Amino acid sequence: MLFDFRQKLLAKTTSKYDVLLDIGYAEIPNKYLTNKQVIGIDLHTIEKPSNYSKVIVGDASNLADYFDASSINAVCCGELLEHLVNPIDFLKGCHNVLKPNGILALTTPNPHHFFEFVSTIFLSKKFFYSPGHVCIYPQRWLIRMFEIAGFTDIKVMSGGLAIPFIGTIWFPRPIAEFTFVSAKAHK
Repeated sequence: MLFDFRQKLLAKTTSKYDVLLDIGYAEIPNKYLTNKQVIGIDLHTIEKPSNYSKVIVGDASNLADYFDASSINAVCCGELLEHLVNPIDFLKGCHNVLKPNGILALTTPNPHHFFEFVSTIFLSKKFFYSPGHVCIYPQRWLIRMFEIAGFTDIKVMSGGLAIPFIGTIWFPRPIAEFTFVSAKAHK
């Protein structure tokens, strides 16, 4: 329920593309993806979701090991970027496997969200400060990261606010709990 808003946003943004790569899908597969071919890649293995054509156990930091250059129409990933030690290299890898004008759509926590802001004031090691999280990125610097990786037509939007027992609702972009970014592979 908490992830539905963001999963629907990822699915809607990538729905017109035939071949979609869902990176880091295993914890919460996106049941809203309806592309002709949905490929999931994750470090962990699970039973293949019914709407996925294929699943790969692998490290998305090395997409070139699994996919040819310019072979994928769309890439999506929900809450993955903050787990990566080398996020710009990851974005470059996504750009490499995308066809010209292919799209990358992702969600990631927003460091300007209220809970993160308060956690920073008190240097709390609770909210998002887990061993799996490396760094969370301000929205304008996400744009720079995408530009460095070769993307154009970069759009940054609200990824919503998660409310327990209710779900995720829309919230103003600058202070939303999550950030949604989409961009085109310029080649």
